Amino acid sequence: MLNLKKKILDLFAQHQHEKSPEAEANLILFNVIRQKYPVQKYSEVFTERSAAKYPITSEMEVDALKMASERVKGIPLQHITGNQYFFEHDYSVNSHVLIPRPETEILISLVIEHAKKTWKNAPFRFAELGLGSGILSTELLFRFKSAIGLASEVSPQAIALARQNLDRIVGIGNWEDRFSILEPGDAHIGFEVFEDFKPMDLIVSNPPYVSVNDEIEAEVLRHEPHTALFPMLGAANQGEKENPNFFYENFLHHHKKILKPDGIAFFEVPHERASAIEHEFLNAGFTRVSLVPDLTGRSRVLIAQR
Repeated sequence: MLNLKKKILDLFAQHQHEKSPEAEANLILFNVIRQKYPVQKYSEVFTERSAAKYPITSEMEVDALKMASERVKGIPLQHITGNQYFFEHDYSVNSHVLIPRPETEILISLVIEHAKKTWKNAPFRFAELGLGSGILSTELLFRFKSAIGLASEVSPQAIALARQNLDRIVGIGNWEDRFSILEPGDAHIGFEVFEDFKPMDLIVSNPPYVSVNDEIEAEVLRHEPHTALFPMLGAANQGEKENPNFFYENFLHHHKKILKPDGIAFFEVPHERASAIEHEFLNAGFTRVSLVPDLTGRSRVLIAQR
């Protein structure tokens, strides 16, 4: 195993791939090992006995070096391996959805903390705009067996992947009995998609919020779906002005019809515009609005209580 890891690191060095080479080499090793052996957790692979317990075959070495070769071309590692761990669950990912990020773990942690404190084992209703790979709704359905949810997603490919993830997480049960997915069919449709349903106790969303003027990695622009990054995609081509805050403003326009009078909303927000978005929520009459920082200390989650 150590010999193969050295080959991966040498390949990374040869191509000047300096983005977490050690961590990425370990992830490649983990993925080729679990394809061959009944391994469930990352921690099972990197122990003193793992080399003897999980011997590397020539086929595994070929697969690992192929993954490394694709990675140095700039393809996201998660697209190469087809998975990403999020909140202790292994989710399938592909180029049709955003790759789950640590910042979003902060968002779902705050939602779970509030739900445990407020409803415990009692039923509650939630809605998510922008289902993507399904990580947020899946984590809620997994932890709260009485929760009933709705989600909207404009991409049919993302919906297919989310359904796959909902099916694969053990412990959710028959999720279709308490969760429905809506497909608006138009990226300009926002929270109004939930107006025909009973008002929700909880709204959670990591909506598209990137501006064309924001700093964004070239790798993200090349390989992740623009409909999940940029609100009002194609606005420039339609003669419309770009509005990176579109979905937050859309929520404020419709919140009285979709959120109960004592309901609460959790949003991931861009740190560059977090204060401005907070101000809009306060002006809309929310009684409690707060911003929570991410691991870098930048405002990342907005919590708004009616």
